[in-house]
Amino acid sequence: MLTHPHPRPCFTTHLLKEILHVFDAVRSDGNVDFCVFGSSLDGVFNTGGDLALFASAIRKEERDTLTKYAYLCVEAVYDAYRGMGRDVIGIALVEGSALGGGFEAALAHQYVFAQKDVRLGFPEIAFNLFPGMGAYSFVARKTNRNLCQQLITSGEAHTAQWCAEQGLVDATFEPGLGVETVRAHIDGLRQKLTGVRAMFRAARRFENLHHDELLDITDDWVDAAFRLTEPELTYMERLVKAQRKRMRTSTVAEPSPV
Repeated sequence: MLTHPHPRPCFTTHLLKEILHVFDAVRSDGNVDFCVFGSSLDGVFNTGGDLALFASAIRKEERDTLTKYAYLCVEAVYDAYRGMGRDVIGIALVEGSALGGGFEAALAHQYVFAQKDVRLGFPEIAFNLFPGMGAYSFVARKTNRNLCQQLITSGEAHTAQWCAEQGLVDATFEPGLGVETVRAHIDGLRQKLTGVRAMFRAARRFENLHHDELLDITDDWVDAAFRLTEPELTYMERLVKAQRKRMRTSTVAEPSPV
């Protein structure tokens, strides 16, 4: 599945609904073993939340709008995390920058494969917010609380190679070798699929991540968002302009079968 974010390289409401529609189709099919999640944009996996929607909803005091959007994000990441309820093995194919919600979306999958030089991080602290759709839940479980809090409070993005060394990325690859790397990994898993699926079921029991945890954190995120000040909203809107500029300079990759 290659997403094509538009008009900015972020998770718009429309894109989130499309993703959930695909997940529903995979669930209904019942015969899908793997789902590869990538981006058709050159150099961008996803830049995260729809900042234009955030700023607009906060300025207009439309709490319900922002809450519904945040819950859509939670539905998407939780669906990916639980294998769409069908033990589907999700692989995030990260060939460009994955920031904020983009990084959260990747971490929700069973495997994260990323190009060595791309950067991943949580920049939300720059406008006095935090990544509220799964970052803490996923990172703290995959690594530890100290690293999780360091990533969130610094806002710094790191290379995929660095993230792999911390346990956040499962494998890295050289530019242009993403599909080949994922295909080889899938081929290697096919003969042991029953055991691998059982392993991920055990992992979910051990991690004990429930839907309610994600929703509760998201509610805190909405509360924090409505405490943002004018300078912080203005900064957010400057980032929206930067995203639009990035979109104009990004080319669309041809889809490759995995």
